[in-house]
Amino acid sequence: MTKEFVITGIGIVSAAGIGKDEFWDAAINGKSGIKEISHFDTSRYKSHLGGEIRDFDLDAIFSDRRFRRVANISKYSLASSKLAVDDAGLDSNKWDGIKVGLVVGVTHGAINYTREFHAAMVKDGPAAVSPMLFSDSVLNAPAGNVSIAFNIKGAAHTIIGGMPTGLDAIAYAIKIMQSNNLDMCIAGGTEEIDSIVFDSYARLRLLSPNSGKPEGIKPFGIDRNGFVVGEGACMLVLEEKKAAIERMARIYAGIHSVDTALHINPAQSNKTFRDIDTEATYIAAGANGTSKDNIEAKVLQAVSAKRPFIGNIKPITGECFAAGSAMQTALAAMVIHKGIIPPSRVGYDLIPEIDWARFNPYAENAEVETAMVSSIGLEGEGSFLVLKKVN
Repeated sequence: MTKEFVITGIGIVSAAGIGKDEFWDAAINGKSGIKEISHFDTSRYKSHLGGEIRDFDLDAIFSDRRFRRVANISKYSLASSKLAVDDAGLDSNKWDGIKVGLVVGVTHGAINYTREFHAAMVKDGPAAVSPMLFSDSVLNAPAGNVSIAFNIKGAAHTIIGGMPTGLDAIAYAIKIMQSNNLDMCIAGGTEEIDSIVFDSYARLRLLSPNSGKPEGIKPFGIDRNGFVVGEGACMLVLEEKKAAIERMARIYAGIHSVDTALHINPAQSNKTFRDIDTEATYIAAGANGTSKDNIEAKVLQAVSAKRPFIGNIKPITGECFAAGSAMQTALAAMVIHKGIIPPSRVGYDLIPEIDWARFNPYAENAEVETAMVSSIGLEGEGSFLVLKKVN
């Protein structure tokens, strides 16, 4: 990268906590947000758990009444963006919107609004359908709502994809900041739980438990049996390092490199991954209890010369898809900033693809100079982000 970029603001809406402080407390103390799903009936499934956000009040965070009827996925995006902007010490009412960009990663979108729109259309015809349902059912609705709410006029993009999409959004944000005259960019991912999405993954036998063992996410576990769905959003404020230092902003971490859209083949040469990073002290892994955990383990073993501490947030948040890899990035940035490594949540009886000799399941104080965020999707697509401490 010809310019250096840093993370100066973190906003999180998750089942494990709303706001970076609640999220960090959950990561340190193991406060899981995974409970039995209440949004819809799961009685006909083997799976009943979800990282569901309950009692969410957008007005408590962002009181713009124009957005009171938008889909949950947009509400989560609005709230996490507001939290990130406030955390960065910025005011969207005072900035020049032409100098601000936005990139939002999405996996499924507002399926519930799409379902309601279709049902009304089929049952009563076009005149019976609410136009609000259509406008917020499209995949770029979260980005559109956030750009309107925060006067963002520089660039606004939506990235569509699987688990690594939060990292892909950050990578694209850096690209547009490099090529456009932008002061900053808000980037991350968002997702909401929906019954159709839940049903689809259940039919594909990807949800835990896809065996007779207990339900729950067991990252890298020998007895893993699928993932638990989650929802929420994580948005980060990215700025050029020089500008952030000049305005005396708090800097969580610097973005050293981002490698996206890699097709991961564990049988190929380690040369593919050799340039990602070999010095990370902490790795925020994306393992979620599926068969792809083996692939990620082999990649991490190949690139990690120091046998770093490997952590995972999925047991407390669920699999939040595009939002999940952005949450991993937020946690890694806070680990660097705070100098504290949370308990791993990875567990015991782990797959042998990683040398776990220095694995430590407990929180500890540690000077973390470099952290890596790893995410591999269900199709074997992978993205990796490396963060560095800014001195």
